[in-house]
Amino acid sequence: MLRNKGLSEKVLLLGIDGMDPRFSRKMVDEGKMPNLQKFLKKGAARKDLRLLGAVPTITPPMWTTLATGAYPMTHGIEDFNINLKGELEVNFGGIYSTNCHAEQLWNITAEAGKKTLVWHWPGASWPPSSDNPNLMVVDGTSPGALGFCYASRDTEYIACASTKATEAKFYLYGSRSTEHFSGDAAELSETPIPFAYTDIPKKDYFDELWNQFKEGLAVNGYQPKKYMDMRTAMLMPGHAVQNGLKKWQFSVSLSPVTEPEGWANAPQDAKEFTLFQFYGHMSKPCLMLSNEQGHYDRVAIYSDKQSAEPIVILEHDVYTTNVPDVVPKGNTGELENVVRNMRLLDIAADGSFVRIWISNAFSADDNCVWYPHWIFDKIKERFGPPVPTGQISGGDMAVLRKCNIEQWRQAAKWQADAINYMIHEEDTEVVFSHFHGPDLSGHCYMPYLKNREDSPHPEEDFYQLHEETYRMTDEYIGEFLPLLDEGWSILIFSDHSLVCREGDSHDIGDNYGINTGVMQELGYTVLKKDDAGNLLPEIDWAHTRAVQQRSNSIFINLKGRDRFGIVDPADKYALEEQIITDLYRYTDAKTGHRIVSLALHQKDANLLGLGGDYTSGDIIFFIHDDYVFDHGEALSTATGHADTSVGPIFAAAGTGIKEGFEMTLFPREVDIAPTAAVLLGVRIPAQCEGAPIYTILSEEL
Repeated sequence: MLRNKGLSEKVLLLGIDGMDPRFSRKMVDEGKMPNLQKFLKKGAARKDLRLLGAVPTITPPMWTTLATGAYPMTHGIEDFNINLKGELEVNFGGIYSTNCHAEQLWNITAEAGKKTLVWHWPGASWPPSSDNPNLMVVDGTSPGALGFCYASRDTEYIACASTKATEAKFYLYGSRSTEHFSGDAAELSETPIPFAYTDIPKKDYFDELWNQFKEGLAVNGYQPKKYMDMRTAMLMPGHAVQNGLKKWQFSVSLSPVTEPEGWANAPQDAKEFTLFQFYGHMSKPCLMLSNEQGHYDRVAIYSDKQSAEPIVILEHDVYTTNVPDVVPKGNTGELENVVRNMRLLDIAADGSFVRIWISNAFSADDNCVWYPHWIFDKIKERFGPPVPTGQISGGDMAVLRKCNIEQWRQAAKWQADAINYMIHEEDTEVVFSHFHGPDLSGHCYMPYLKNREDSPHPEEDFYQLHEETYRMTDEYIGEFLPLLDEGWSILIFSDHSLVCREGDSHDIGDNYGINTGVMQELGYTVLKKDDAGNLLPEIDWAHTRAVQQRSNSIFINLKGRDRFGIVDPADKYALEEQIITDLYRYTDAKTGHRIVSLALHQKDANLLGLGGDYTSGDIIFFIHDDYVFDHGEALSTATGHADTSVGPIFAAAGTGIKEGFEMTLFPREVDIAPTAAVLLGVRIPAQCEGAPIYTILSEEL
């Protein structure tokens, strides 16, 4: 019988954000995820691969649950952002360990003498919450790829040059797609709206709150980013950030094509154009180069016209990695080393047009979220700095398939190499790891897995893209399969997945700010108006009884609690009842179906692990499967078009795990941490509300 001894000396928690059990099962059955198939044969999982997900189905709270075994009402991170009680206009990043009220398993393993690596875990890992020398923590400051927030220095964009262009100019968020762009500036936007929300007018107390929030996060030189960690955004009626991502406009650098002038050594027959960077504030001269047949097929990018050698030469349709560059370092007047990825997508044989994808620029030297710093130095020396990744969308199929997927494939290989190095060369015994590829890739195209009025391509094209996302993910899993023969136990899981809804989304449940659409229509949120009667992005708090913000929360504007409260506490419950009733009555105009699947008083939401004393709404609600953005505001049981779902995945294999075992019981997200603890023979986290998944263990518990 298993008592205090563990079943395994080494455990890898292989977390993959957004990995869908339903779609993965389909891919495995079709032979398209061979590494996952091998893993399943060696280990244990349900036939449907499901993990019974918690809520809300969004990154920071769920990764915190996975680390602590506690529900959000217990650990305190109840959404992507945290709500400050009494401050209904502003939210702050919920990802940080300073917001967590439950014990993380990695602190326990480190204190038990296990050399523990926490790799880019986007929930309660940064700043490190233990100073034990066995604990190593690398970038838990954002979802996305490692470096997505702290290392990002310049935007992802498309660079075009054309004989049709008359001036060199950088168009900030100037186009939804350059897939059919001819090079005429008239096709680009002069006055773009890059985001689907409007910032709330600045108020002095916002700055005061921000200064208080960031005080405890300046560890190792890291500073939170205000645009990422302070949400003062108001989602106006008719807009939604998540829903608008598929239409997201990205920036375009446009230049005329001319004959070379002023160059120290321009090759014969070369053609010149300018490439803008850093939001148009920096530029680099470029040359289109011809081959022996006189056809243009390459682009050389230079730091200046007097340089003897280019920074890089891009070959047509070749994905080019780790292109070195420099950008201004804040306001210091210094320059900072960065790296980019690039792809020369199109080049006319006669040199009349060129189109280049250019990735985000990531810092090549910033180690502020690598604890301790030596990890950064060793990883960079062997594998280079973190791989730049981004999120260009807009339905541009060439960019999505040739650039977006490839950047994630490169990031996955770099990450796998880095983790395997830490295991084999630095004697790491426990790894908590997170890979965000399926989530961020899926966000770029998920609604288009179903044909819609504005679909830029048939759904079959996007389905192939989705399959490629999962092939890339399978390659990542394959990098760790050899560990099974080295005595390791591996748990594969996700926090949630992404669903392609059958219907249209509604202006409620978007986690990026205050949702005004449905609540204004129902009469609970009131916006101010200008003299012409147009709505302003400012709430009329004197007449607003309730607001909806984040993924699932509705707050009553309560006297004595909230800054501008008008609702008497004696009337609170009755108002909640009225709002819940109205939510159930609210229907989709096309189908007549209700859009809300479940709405609960805070006390009743305790049944789902929400509604604690920290940041919960007064009402918790969930959107019906058919109207979900893609995840966040849905229950974890939601399913959709093209074999998609919102629930997370689970499978386990290796030492201490039954081989070829098909589970019938549902494992839960709160069960991951205690299962890993039992495998390692360490104590279970103090606030853990889950239990070991005893049916998969090779010994009785």
